[in-house]
Amino acid sequence: MATGWKLGKAPIKDRVMTLEKPGKPLLFDADKGLVEDMAFKFNIAELAKGLQSADEKEVMKALEQLGKEVMKVTIELVDSKYLDRTGEMIEKVARQTGISFPHRFERYVELSTLSLRPRDKWNVVKASTKEMLFQVSACFIHQMLQEAGIQGLPCKTFCFASFEVAAEKTGDHIKIEMKKTLPQDSMCLFSISV
Repeated sequence: MATGWKLGKAPIKDRVMTLEKPGKPLLFDADKGLVEDMAFKFNIAELAKGLQSADEKEVMKALEQLGKEVMKVTIELVDSKYLDRTGEMIEKVARQTGISFPHRFERYVELSTLSLRPRDKWNVVKASTKEMLFQVSACFIHQMLQEAGIQGLPCKTFCFASFEVAAEKTGDHIKIEMKKTLPQDSMCLFSISV
């Protein structure tokens, strides 16, 4: 049998991993309940309207606080109520290999984005053990701020703060750079490196 495995001659049914426990399907995607829970807890449009008369410093402080809170709630929910097979496997692999970045960090960033801003256009364009590039080309937070008359890019403090909370949870010491911005480049491109 060992020779068959080495040569790839074992039957296909013996060479593939089962993706569910017998009789119990395991999810590999975000639960819709996560989006509902986050929408119930955080109302971005209302927050943006409430910041209309605030100065730039107050807007940035409010968005920084929101970014931290959103990521804390995301982590709490996806590590308990909405823990899925992907989360289980990422944690298992990290324990076995000792490699945390980018996968543990990336999971929190992706689920935070999906849950709070499910219609945003975003992509992880690079994920290595040294650097993750996260691109956002349509951002609900930025859109709501603009509609409320808040110009510029104060929402970057939201993203930076949420990334820092995720890194604190995973124990990754990160450096964040913003390589492109929505107003100038039609996208925000964040470089997160360890």
